This record gives sequence, structure tokens and C-alpha cells, in this order.
Amino acid sequence: MSQQSWPAPLSSLVRRARGPVWVQAGRPGSEVDATALRVRTDRLAHTFRCHGIGPGSTVALHGTPSFTQLWSLFALWSLDAQVVLLEPRPGQAEREALLELCAPQYVITFGELYGREDLFVGECEVLVRRRRTGRPARTGHCLVQFSSGTTGRPKAVGRTARSLLTELERLRSLTGMPGEGERVAVLGPVAHSFSLVAGVLYALDAGATVVFPTAQTPGALADAARGAQVVMGGPRHFAALAHAGAALTLPDLRLAVSGGDVLDAEDAGAFARRYGVLVGQGYGTTETGMVSTDLSGAAGPGAIGTPVPGVRIRLLGGVLGVHLPESPYLYEDLPPHDGWLSTQDLVTRDPATGVLRLRGRVESLTPGGVDALRIEAVLRAHQDVTDAVVLGADPPQALVACGDGLTRTDLAAWCHRFLGPSGVSPRFHLVPELPRTAGGKVLRDRAWLDGRSWFSRPAARQDGRRQERRERR
Repeated sequence: MSQQSWPAPLSSLVRRARGPVWVQAGRPGSEVDATALRVRTDRLAHTFRCHGIGPGSTVALHGTPSFTQLWSLFALWSLDAQVVLLEPRPGQAEREALLELCAPQYVITFGELYGREDLFVGECEVLVRRRRTGRPARTGHCLVQFSSGTTGRPKAVGRTARSLLTELERLRSLTGMPGEGERVAVLGPVAHSFSLVAGVLYALDAGATVVFPTAQTPGALADAARGAQVVMGGPRHFAALAHAGAALTLPDLRLAVSGGDVLDAEDAGAFARRYGVLVGQGYGTTETGMVSTDLSGAAGPGAIGTPVPGVRIRLLGGVLGVHLPESPYLYEDLPPHDGWLSTQDLVTRDPATGVLRLRGRVESLTPGGVDALRIEAVLRAHQDVTDAVVLGADPPQALVACGDGLTRTDLAAWCHRFLGPSGVSPRFHLVPELPRTAGGKVLRDRAWLDGRSWFSRPAARQDGRRQERRERR
């Protein structure tokens, strides 16, 4: 195993922590200060060491999002273990499949395992279980996460201590990032790289305080955002805040950053009009970390900003590639790494400003140059459509979530009207709701149409955003 000196550089984030570091919104007395962080982390590290966990051990973390989850992560890193961070959402079958793929030596669970991904709690019980079939670490990665799986089976992605520290250093160079003493509402799951690195780890490094919502309900999200100078989340979080009850005001807000998926232009506009702050963008991947940003939101909808200082990119045939010194994939049988990772995202670059704009996925570009994101935007603009996704080309297939009264003929006429006679009209599949990955992202794998996708079930529930928009009309 290629050793990485984790404790010296990364655990210094815990050692240097000061003041209040985490707060559970809406829960009096839930504040975690720097002393409590170090005490809980050291206590769990001692417990894990007694179970035999040490340098090179592989450990999967799974359970309810919580302070305990973060203490466990830092404790394992301090022992120089390789941590496989599982999202709380996957069901038992999916969880077992991922464990079979990664073969960790230990599984640490905390709180409830299934069905509570919408909560964030304080402390919960920790259970350590050893797996006889587990394997020690074969690489120097300190963190293993899984790609979103929007275009197929999720890949196990490794991050080294050096890559995490490099990302934090690059984020420090960006104007407007959270500063010492500021409150940062991190609304997304901490198992996601955007929330973990740009949110939790960066705040620790900067001396800011992270505020977590107790649940993913509009009220809980509002409680977390209230009083924060910075809000970080995904499209559904900003949609919820944009259309929250009239009592919510955010007078202290100066920065709002969305990541993880495409933010709907209407929701972005509604948020900006209500709170006086444009929603900025953070674009990246699990493999690369943050690639580009438009923190101020000045570049407008569809823009993913300019490359983060130090990140090398290239556009080949309109496809965005990011330079990585080594392959981030742990268990994939892939061609030799040539130093570049293809994001499979279609991107254009403004020659005057350098601003990047997302056009869609490689497999979603339609004949004639009309991209999937434009077709999706046209479909979503229909008052009876709650959501839509365009899959592939030759011809493009559109999954459209809508009410009972809408027909394929209606949709074809709508697309013809707004895409023009030369525009490409997809084949329509009317569904009650869109299929989503375990992490909640819209599934963009065309194999789903044949029932062959890794995550082939619809989401358990909708966030209600489109329904609210339709009612407002």
C-alpha cells in the first residue's frame, strides 16, 4: 500500500479547530465546540483501536447523518484507516452490493440504517462489526465514495489526503468563500463530496461554524438558513427556500452556492428576487472535487463558472476533461490512466470571459445540435409537466413526469412550438415520477428504459417543488 501521512496534515483541521464548529439548527444546546470535537473524536478513535482498526484498515461507515458520523470519520482518519463512506439512502440489497464490491474489513453503523436519510441527529449509538471476507487497503486513498450513478452503476472513487488538502487550498483562493466566525448552512448530505469538502472540511479550516438542518423539510431548511451568512445546498434546497413561508427572511445572507445538479432557472430567479442574493454555482465530480465555480451567480443560469485556480481542464469535441495525476477508481477494470478524466459532460467556453456552460451529457446530444438540457427546459416549462429528463440520441427519449391529462401529441406540439420546426422532438415516455439514483439525482441512464439500470426504481417521494410551481400558476 502506498502510505499517505493522514494524521499530520488532515487531522490538523481538528487540532486547529476553534470556537463553535457545528450546530444542529433548531435544537437548543446542540452546539459542538472545538473541545467537544476533539474529545469525541479521540474517544471514538480509542474505541476503534480496541477493535483492531489501525493503519491500512478498511472501514465502511453507514447510518443516520449525524455528529457521530463526522466524529467517526475523523477518528478513523486519525488512525490512518481507509474510510468507505456510504450514503444513508441505499436499501439493504444495494448496501450489500457496495460492500461486496469494496470488501471492507469493518462496518461501522450508527443510528437507523434505512429510510432516515432525511434526518440529521446529534449523537447516536455506534456498532462496530468485523467482516471476515474484508481486505486491507491496497491504495493510499483515505476516503472512498461512490459516483452518483446517474449514467449507470456507481463507481468507487478514492481521494487521497493530498487531493483533499489541495482542494481546500484551491477553495481558499476563491473570493467570497466563508470566513472565520461566519455561519455556513450546509443543507445537503455530508456523505456527498460537495457538502463534506466544500462545506464541513472547508469550514473547519476557515474557522467558520457549520449549521445542519435537522430534517429535509422546508421548515427545517429554513431554520438552518436563518441567520447564516452562507448557504450551500442543491437545487431542491434552493427551490424550497425560494418558496418558503413568508415569515422567512435572510438578512445576513451574502453567499448562496448550489452544487450537485442543474439548478432550475425559475427557482434561481425566485430565490434572488426574494433574498437579494444570486445563487452561485459549484461544479465538480466525486472523482475530481471542485472543478469550476461562479460563486457570485453573475454568469447566469446554465453557467458553471470558470475553472478553480490550479485545476487543469480541456475540451475535446466539446467534452470537458479534468487533469488528475492518477486514476481515482479503485476497483474498475479501465484502460491505463493517461492523466485526464473525462467528465462526459458537454461544455462550451466563452472565449472572452472563460466562463463554462453546461450543455448536457455526451450520450444526450441530439442530432442537429440541439442539446438535452434545452429540450428538458422546454418540457419543464409546460404547466402540466412536473419534471423531465432526456436520455440519449438516435432518437432522443424523454421521460416526462406529468398529470393524467397530458398526451404525447400535446408534448410534441409544445416542443415544435418552442424548439422550432428544425428542432428535434424526442420520443416521449409518460411516467408518474422520474427514476432517481440512491443519492436523489435524476437517472440519465438510457438502459433504465429496458429495466437494466443499477438503480431502476423511481424515487420514493417527490420534493413537491414542481407541484408548488404548478399551483402558483
